[in-house]
Amino acid sequence: MKKANPHFVQSLAPLHSSSREENNSNKLGGFPKVVAGGRIVRPDHNTPYLERMVTGKRTLPPGTTSQQQAILDSVSSNLEAGIKLVDVQETALAKIGGKLADISLALTQCKTPGATLILKTQAQDKLSRAKSIIRKISETSHDNTALFSNGPAKCITVAVPAKVDWEGISIDRANISQPGLIVVQNGKVHGDSEGYFLDSGSIKRAFNEWRSLCINNRMQWGLLMDRLHGVHRKLAQIKNGLAWEIPNFPSDPKSGPLRRPNRNN
Repeated sequence: MKKANPHFVQSLAPLHSSSREENNSNKLGGFPKVVAGGRIVRPDHNTPYLERMVTGKRTLPPGTTSQQQAILDSVSSNLEAGIKLVDVQETALAKIGGKLADISLALTQCKTPGATLILKTQAQDKLSRAKSIIRKISETSHDNTALFSNGPAKCITVAVPAKVDWEGISIDRANISQPGLIVVQNGKVHGDSEGYFLDSGSIKRAFNEWRSLCINNRMQWGLLMDRLHGVHRKLAQIKNGLAWEIPNFPSDPKSGPLRRPNRNN
């Protein structure tokens, strides 16, 4: 039996907040990316942190209150862009789940007692079409950013203001290069072609891995949406005259620009 050679796309994704994370990031695939100015971009390290990770090339208006509103508007746009990315990823995951169901049905058809050669050949054709569609979905992108990764990859970062500093909310690339999904992507149910003969256990494992990706996607959506509601509340308070001090980014580059509450660091 030959070793699996999955054909999954290499991912793109981003920025870590400490020297320890930078060392770890060297082991991850993809490029650092942030959501700034409402777009998913690679950070320009020649620009100040605020422009690099929040406003993009947007010019801030004069006046304290107007600057506060402009910065929060940028954060809101960035969070909405992150939510859109997660939504697109969720749709792609749903399509992959549908094709996994087709693969499971193909196995059932092939294993049915008394299945004819024609029925088995049709089952294999159905499986091949499903695998082709999964492969195509795995190569899709949104805003020039791959939705999926081939192994662990750098996350995409959305910078949001906290009480006294900035925090980085991470959006993970959905890693579909996992054992069960690899086996299914290189499997078969009938014929002499190369690949694994699938069984119910291998398909069940692929479904479990897929389900975990869906759960993580939904958790990220909830975190981003919660922060978006918080930014909208703060904007409403500023419009009602409440003072708000824009947090500063750290001046020490070794500490990194962002805390990451959902990364426990």
